[in-house]
Amino acid sequence: MRPVQPGRIDFMSYVRAFGLLVRNPQIALAPFAASVATILLFMLVPAEAGSGFLGSMNSSIAGLVAQLIASFGLAVALIVAEAAWRRGKAPFDDAWEDARGKLGQIVFAAFGINFVVYVAGLVGGLLGPIGSIVLTVVAYAIFIYTIPAAAIGGIPGGAALNASVERAKRTVLATALVTVLYLFNLIYVPTLIIEALNPLLLGNSFLAQGVVISLISAFFKAIATGYVALVLAKAYDDASYGRWR
Repeated sequence: MRPVQPGRIDFMSYVRAFGLLVRNPQIALAPFAASVATILLFMLVPAEAGSGFLGSMNSSIAGLVAQLIASFGLAVALIVAEAAWRRGKAPFDDAWEDARGKLGQIVFAAFGINFVVYVAGLVGGLLGPIGSIVLTVVAYAIFIYTIPAAAIGGIPGGAALNASVERAKRTVLATALVTVLYLFNLIYVPTLIIEALNPLLLGNSFLAQGVVISLISAFFKAIATGYVALVLAKAYDDASYGRWR
């Protein structure tokens, strides 16, 4: 055991997270449920529903709701993950009750980070596509600890943004690494999953159905998100307390 000093990267936590995920597969349960809820949402409100202003509004609202659902799923996973780091085992029921009690602050924190990232993308867009991407990534890096602050730290939604800024400044390199992992999971993992499953899907008419593909993808995406939750929870704890691990 050794203390992880703020600012230092605990590379071994990325390795130990695999073992914790195997022993605590329930970490992936909430992200999977959130993905299923999102699939149902877009079945009820498809992207092409309506036209003009009304269609655009429906799509935007559905997209926001989907982001909030995904953020809550991540929040529950973070609570389970943090307990797994502490005790080796983490009951899902306890984490679910904890998350329900913090629902308001988690939703406000989720709305806050999604809004800030959206604005960063718009402002960066004035400088061109590259500017939009750069500012969006920077925003994610600065506010990456917002959901952990609300879910694990119990910090009210608005203050969770400030808490994330403080921790990101304190642990720049560790924050940069966990941000890369988070964005890789958010952007590339779904595509990689579908590409890996393509040989199986092409040979089976049942599996090739849209809903089935979405559920299979959601399952593997949830596992990846569970791993991200473990790493992010550990990074948040290290940035906050520099705990012995």
